[in-house]
Amino acid sequence: MTRKQNQVIVDSISIYQSERCLWQVKPSKYHDHTKKDAAYNELVKKLEELEPDATKKSVVAQMNSLRSAFRKERKKVEASKKSGASADSIYKPVLWYYDLFDFQQEQDIQRKS
Repeated sequence: MTRKQNQVIVDSISIYQSERCLWQVKPSKYHDHTKKDAAYNELVKKLEELEPDATKKSVVAQMNSLRSAFRKERKKVEASKKSGASADSIYKPVLWYYDLFDFQQEQDIQRKS
């Protein structure tokens, strides 16, 4: 990835984090489609720096992909902690933007089955 691509991803994650209506399910703003559309439009403008024909659909796909990769990495970290591994052998995430998605941990609380 180029430096510009990385910066657009960092900026997109920052915008996504600030727009709680896109990811925080509990408040009623999550169900406010007007606010969500405005937030997605802001993300579309950012993504247009790389992809001039970016759409809401492509932004949603990109954010879902980034979040999915983050969750996979976090799952590996949690599994290594549960295995009783020493502090030195706990899995270290290789995803370069892993720390940027740290805000998602409060949202992704697993339910008991």
